[in-house]
This record gives sequence, structure tokens and C-alpha cells, in this order.
Amino acid sequence: MVKRHSGSQSAAQDPTSARGFSRRAFLKLGAVGAAGAAAAGLAGCAPSGSGGAADGAASGTAGSGAGADGAIGSSEAVIKLTDAMPTWSFMIPPDPVDENEIGETIENDIIMVGGGMSGFTTAVSAAEQGVKVTLFSASSAPISRGGSNYARNSKVMKELGIEPFDPVPFYYHEMRAASFAIDQRKWMRGYNNSEEAMDWMIDIARESGLEVIMERDNTFDLGPNYAHAFSTLGDSSMVSTGQQGAVEALEAKAKEYGVQIVYDTKAEYLEREGDKTGRVTGVVASKMDGSGYVRFKANQAVVLATGDFSSNKEMLAAYCPMVLPLVGYEQGEIDYNTSFNLTGIYGGDGQKMGLWAGAAWQHAYPAAPMMQGAWGGSHEPCGFHMGLNVNMNTERYQREDISAPYSSNHLLSQPQHIAYGIWTANYPQAILDKGHEWYTFGMDYTLPALTPDELVAMWDAGVEDGSYYKADTLDDLADQLGLDAEKLKAVVARYNELCDAGVDEDFHKNPDFLVRIEEDGPFYAAQNYATFMTVMGGLRTSVNMEVCDENDEPIPGLFNVGAMVGDMYANTYNFAIPGNSYGINCLTFGYLLGRDLAAGRLG
Repeated sequence: MVKRHSGSQSAAQDPTSARGFSRRAFLKLGAVGAAGAAAAGLAGCAPSGSGGAADGAASGTAGSGAGADGAIGSSEAVIKLTDAMPTWSFMIPPDPVDENEIGETIENDIIMVGGGMSGFTTAVSAAEQGVKVTLFSASSAPISRGGSNYARNSKVMKELGIEPFDPVPFYYHEMRAASFAIDQRKWMRGYNNSEEAMDWMIDIARESGLEVIMERDNTFDLGPNYAHAFSTLGDSSMVSTGQQGAVEALEAKAKEYGVQIVYDTKAEYLEREGDKTGRVTGVVASKMDGSGYVRFKANQAVVLATGDFSSNKEMLAAYCPMVLPLVGYEQGEIDYNTSFNLTGIYGGDGQKMGLWAGAAWQHAYPAAPMMQGAWGGSHEPCGFHMGLNVNMNTERYQREDISAPYSSNHLLSQPQHIAYGIWTANYPQAILDKGHEWYTFGMDYTLPALTPDELVAMWDAGVEDGSYYKADTLDDLADQLGLDAEKLKAVVARYNELCDAGVDEDFHKNPDFLVRIEEDGPFYAAQNYATFMTVMGGLRTSVNMEVCDENDEPIPGLFNVGAMVGDMYANTYNFAIPGNSYGINCLTFGYLLGRDLAAGRLG
């Protein structure tokens, strides 16, 4: 097997003691500051030198101003921000495989690495134009998760009479939520081309026997409250997990177009001409059964579509440390056939290979986690419970009218990362009376909203199966939840005062969601907690999906699509655009890249 170096410099290392990085020089960073230097180092590009990204912290160099190499400073000292970066073990490339161990070479125009939605989309888009494509994957079959796919418009939306949303205020709102740390060029290219890509995918899905429906999403955001979803005909209950059907439809189309598909084969490292200055020519991969190695040789392009790095604790510590409290597993073997897994999915195979070959990490730091707060008692598919919420200290701690991903962020600063939504049976009718309908996760756009009676019946069924709580008194409810009964009664009394006044003087929540908790009960509650689904981002990526180096120059012959595309998300993936990752990163970008490669515009 591939030899790997062990050990790494501690992530907790004092940045002032990094090799070649004196305390005096550290203080010269001025406005950047100590924390800024460490963060910028984590967010920076792959260090230069013969070891590529593995060279880690290099010594400072003399000069003035900021150069193309990312250095900052004055005439006395120029400090590269990456100097504060420890050498993580994932940065150290493996030793090349002995040529005698490579028993097979497969050559084609495009080598596609990864058998998910983005990989198969790119492969089909290129192959239908006559380009020869080989797709290989560590999985044993096509694999995908979830079910929401965004596009600004589509033939299905036109059939249902759904008008596209206004992008002007919404995209400003979204980019501000990301601190404008994202690549607006990629966002707008995705938005502007999403209708064409979605109509292309709708034809493929329908041809395979899938129904394409619209699912409801949040109505309190400025943007779309719909997403495209795939389901078996007549079974709209599958919309929240229908992506597997979509990727299987793409696999069938890939076979029709003559794409060579190789499963159970894991990419190990890229091959690049010269000393990380030339073209990426292929990939060396290992067979999952341990029977040897395969060289995949690309005449035109290698496209990485290997997913996230959410099961790699070290990469999370470097690039997305806030989610580490939610990662409750010991790092081990990756299951490349896994479906939903809230403790990590993939190990960053593509991101690491890119770094070893001279790619830079994305500009945005930290990488954006895709988190989801449990939303028991919420009227929105991705919204938090918008009535009273208390933490484990029996304190109301926030305005509750936020999306579930944002609630996850806030729960990370609460005791045990847990809160409880509390309400009584009057809550659903009061929300409806204020103009807010009730939709559950994955609900068909054409179906009527849930009624109060349906909701109470759903909650009572949840009490029976243990997913909800119910009590006749607040004392009993506090006992079930492990809260302080006297404090809970005081919090409820204060909350009811605010509801009666119609003004949330404590947190200034939208008055629409101020609904009294009835004194005579019964009282319902749901545990709301943070879950970590995946992490978005990775390699620095151009608007054309070219993987770039630390100078933002494309690396010849290397591209990536899907979750690993850099600088698409920052802070938190917030679900304000339902299905933005699948609809843009995977479908639209994959569709465009396949067409561009086939037309000879890239490569």
C-alpha cells in the first residue's frame, strides 16, 4: 500500500514559536494580529517548495510590501501568513507507488474521479458531446444523499406557475450573511445558467421514470421557498432522499453514451509533469480489494468530484474547527458507500491530492459547515421552533425566528449544545392566523399545508415514539427535560407577558411568533440540538472550475466540482437557498464544465 508519513506539528502550537517566525516579527503583522495570522494561515494557499503543501512553515523573507506570494510586511521584514501554519499530516504527500505495483493503465480524454451527483453530471455532459470519459469511484455504485436541487427557473416551475424570485435583494442578503467572503462570479454564473442545467436534468430524470416535483421550503427568507426534488412516480414521500434516484438515472445515461465506469477504486494521488509546474496528466489509484494499483491517464483533463472532508478530524481542526464538538467518532476507515451520516462522510481525498499537486486552499476561512438544528415544533422545513426556547440552564437565550442552521451555530455556545422548544396546542392555529402556513421537511409544493388537528396528532404520535415530550404541568415537563421547574415557570411567565404586550422587549423577535403558552397545558416540548451533516469547500477554484495555485493561476489539466469547490460558501451553509449545493455546485457547474471541456474551451 501507499507509504504515508506519520505525525504532525500540533494544531495548538503557539504561532509565535513556529519555525522561522520570531515574536518580534509576529508583532509586525500589525492590524492582522496574532489571531488573524493564524486564521489566514489556515485559509491560505499551499506552501511553495519541493514538498508542495507539506513544506509547512517557511522562514520569513526580507523585502517590502505585499508580494504575489502572499507575504505582508515592511522593509524590515516580510512575513508570509502561511508561516504561522503548522505542518499537518494531511499536507504530506505519499511516496509514489513503485512502477512494478501498477498493473494496469487506463487512458482516456477525461478522467472523472468520483461517482456522485457532480461526477456523473460532468461525465454525461461531456460524453453526450462525443468526448471519451472514464469515471472511477471508491464506491461500489453511484452514491448520493438528500434530495433538494435549486434552479432559478425550470420547465417544472413553469408547468406549476411558480414565478422566479427576485435575486437583487436576496443575493445581497446572502452575500452579506457570508461576510462577502465568497466568489460572486461563481455564484452568478451558477444562478444565470441553472435553468438550462435543470431542464437538462429534468429530461434525464423523466426519461428514467422519475417524477420531478417542487418541495416547499422556508417562507421567512427573502429567496426561493422551493426546490426541485426527484421521486419515484406517485411517491412524493421520497423527495427528501430522492437524490439517489437522480444519480442512478445519470449513471444509466452515462452508460448509454459510452462512459467507462470503474467502481471500487480509490484515488491515491495526482501525477503532474515537472516540479509542480506542468500539466496534471492523471491519477494513481488503488483497488479497494487490495489487489494492486491502476494508473488513469488523462489526455485532456482530470476532474475531481470526491466530496467533503467531514470525517477527517485533522482537516476539520485546520479548516472548520467549530464543528469538532459535534464530531462524535474516532477516525477510521471511510465507508464510500455510506448514505446519510451525521458524524462525517468522506475524508478529503480530492482536497489532499490537490494540495499535494500544488493547489491552494480556498480564500474563505473557515470552510462553511452544513449544520442542521433539530426543528421539532417548527412550521418551516428548515426553520427553528419559533416559539419559546430555553437552554439547559433554563434560560431563554435568543430570538427564535431563525433558520435551523443558524440555531446550530448558536447552540454550540449553549450548555450541552441542547435547547428545548416549548409550546401548547394553541400554537399552530395562532401561527396560521398570522399568515404562516405549516410545511414539513420534503413536503410537495402542490400539497395543502398541515392543519392544527394534523399537527397535534403528529405531536402526540411523536410523544408515543419518544421524539416529543408532553406533560400536564410545567413541573412535570421540567422533570422530563432535566430543567429547573421554578426557573421554567418564571421564564414562561415572562414570555407570556411579552406575548400579551405584542412586543418582544427581551430579544425583539418578530411579533408574528409571539404566541402565549397556555397555563392549563398540556405542554409540548421538542429537543433541539445541533447536527453536523457535511462541510462545504476546499481547493481554490476559478469560475470555470479550474483548480488554482496560490497565485490564483489555474493548474493545467485539473478541475473540480461539487462540494469541494472553494469559496462558494462562508460562515454557515444556511439553507436560505434550498438545494443550492446540488443545484449549483453539482448540477449546474458539472453540466457547464462537461460542455466547456467538450468544446475545447478548457483543458
